[in-house]
Amino acid sequence: MEIRITGKNMAVTEGIKEWIFRKASKLERYAPRLVESHVIVKKEKYFYVAEITVLASHLRAYGEGRNKDNLYTAIDWACERVAKQLRKFRE
Repeated sequence: MEIRITGKNMAVTEGIKEWIFRKASKLERYAPRLVESHVIVKKEKYFYVAEITVLASHLRAYGEGRNKDNLYTAIDWACERVAKQLRKFRE
């Protein structure tokens, strides 16, 4: 699966990239034929926001996570929402 990372209003460090790759690679166990994943991390006025879009041949899953203090928690919440959609699709 190809993972693209975009940062808006903030720099994407190696630690953030590593965290995203670790979390996004776990999504493949719910749908093994994922084609692409696009992750957008951004800093809005008071929040860190992570948006994850996962594309498969016949499926598109989207999840968003927001947190006031921590970007890593926002990424975790977005991954949980996408994983929930993929589990529901698999069943």
